[in-house]
Amino acid sequence: MLQLLLRKITTRFYKPILAYYLTKPRFFSYVPFRLIILPGVFHPAFFYSTKFLLQYLQQINFSNKSVIEVGAGNGLISFLLALKAKKVVALELSKQAINGLQLNEQANKTLLPKDTLQIIESNLFDAIEPFIFDFILVNPPYYPNKIKTEAELAWNCGEEFQYFQKFFSQAVHFMSPKSKIIMVLSSQCNLSEINKIAKKNNLIMELKATKKFLIEDNYIFEIFLLNN
Repeated sequence: MLQLLLRKITTRFYKPILAYYLTKPRFFSYVPFRLIILPGVFHPAFFYSTKFLLQYLQQINFSNKSVIEVGAGNGLISFLLALKAKKVVALELSKQAINGLQLNEQANKTLLPKDTLQIIESNLFDAIEPFIFDFILVNPPYYPNKIKTEAELAWNCGEEFQYFQKFFSQAVHFMSPKSKIIMVLSSQCNLSEINKIAKKNNLIMELKATKKFLIEDNYIFEIFLLNN
């Protein structure tokens, strides 16, 4: 009940102010990186899910592992994992986000290991050949609304959950029985429907972490091939 009330207050007062603030490029520092956040790209300082996912990933050993982040956004997670993993691929559909990723890669090139990070413009996995990754990371859009503008790609998954339909059907071609998808979701999304789509694609979702925030609860799921 309290979360619902806070959500209404946030929607009415806080979000318009934040939206205006993010109409201009902003800088964000997270040791050791300094990133530029272009308008229309998720700003990690203002959204719980990025921080929660980063916190969860800290417990995982990525040494000698291959990682792909679907929807890399501002690049913070991919950049940090490039310091630990053997191979990191950052996929992004938004041309604005791709521009920001390339700017940030150039600005932080002295910090990033050579030949570890690859940035690819792609609608989910469309632009890459099948390759088995150890980890697939995703902070997906989950509101079941029609997508009308590029900016809405970050929030809406389509009226028939088209994002999840496509994501799960493609992801299985990039997994082995030892691979796992790590996905962050919210109490505001339809977990039952998303789980149903995963099962149709021979995947099982396991809840691994929950964290309460002011306006919602966030969940971390690890997702495996069902015959694992």
